[in-house]
Amino acid sequence: MRSSLSAAKSILRSRGFEIRAELVPVRVGGYEISDVDLIVEKGRELYAVEVKNGKLDVGGVRQAYVNALLLNLKPLIVCRGFSDAAAEALAKELGIEVIALDDLMISDPEELRWIVREEVRSALMEVLPSILYPSELDERDIEILRAIARSSDFLEAASILGITPDKLGSLLKDMRSKGKIPKWAKDYVQVKGWAELITSRS
Repeated sequence: MRSSLSAAKSILRSRGFEIRAELVPVRVGGYEISDVDLIVEKGRELYAVEVKNGKLDVGGVRQAYVNALLLNLKPLIVCRGFSDAAAEALAKELGIEVIALDDLMISDPEELRWIVREEVRSALMEVLPSILYPSELDERDIEILRAIARSSDFLEAASILGITPDKLGSLLKDMRSKGKIPKWAKDYVQVKGWAELITSRS
């Protein structure tokens, strides 16, 4: 990720963008639901930039759009192309600017470490629920986790539950404080992964 981020910054600078911030959290109701990789500026316009290591899919397009919307910025994605025609069509429909990177070799030991860490985390996620299943989950908790598991992003989960994003953020914060969501699940993607595993067992 770090080498891709570095390459993205170089490309953006070469296209006249100025880097304003990196790894900016996106919060709703005091709950950190995601982050954006870069905030950049060009022609007095501010952009929320998502940098993807691989190809961009529909879920990535939606997430970039929602993050930019919540930050009140224009969305911009730097990636290695689209995974399919649907992702490309959605990005065009939503007016998201997409800059394609050439395929990059892993040239940074930190990026390799990140990849290995994510693979280990993924493997652990398969076995941890059977060991750490929160026995104190009530029906409302399960309902919330099911909505998250079915959703593509935070706003969709709130819509499924029929509540505001702020209310969902407050509920998730409360669940985390009671140990019903693991502390390592810091962003929405990680909470969603946990929710999918937990609800598949309930």
